[in-house]
Amino acid sequence: MSDDQPIKILFGTMTGNAEELANDLEEKLGEAGFSAEVADAAEYDVANLKNEKKLAIVISTWGEGDPPDDAEEFCFDLYDGKAGDLPGVEFSVCSLGDSSYDDFCGCGRKVEEALVKAGAKKILDRADLDVDFEDGYEEWANKFIATLKG
Repeated sequence: MSDDQPIKILFGTMTGNAEELANDLEEKLGEAGFSAEVADAAEYDVANLKNEKKLAIVISTWGEGDPPDDAEEFCFDLYDGKAGDLPGVEFSVCSLGDSSYDDFCGCGRKVEEALVKAGAKKILDRADLDVDFEDGYEEWANKFIATLKG
């Protein structure tokens, strides 16, 4: 695998916000000179994570810390360790949620914990973003790109 492997951006969404941000991140990365590709967690097999080098996950939390419906299989497989060992993966999570719920951004937190447990390296702290997420997302995206640039 070469170093010019695209950065994988996975999203899990209920209302479309996470998908919108994933596509925006792909655009930002392109402007910064990186190649990136967006994939819907609903159509992504966790077994493929071992083939990724750089990974951004933009995922919303539904209800009490649950994954979005379409991303349930991806998340539960990840939580169950079905991705295997991921020592070659560097990642960051952008988590969308609603702070009026007890388990605010619970899905994003669990995804991050599962990746770390699998040996993946967190290169930037998770962003837990509330309903009004635009500013927090911009900050996270800019930090993610700056981190990749080294």
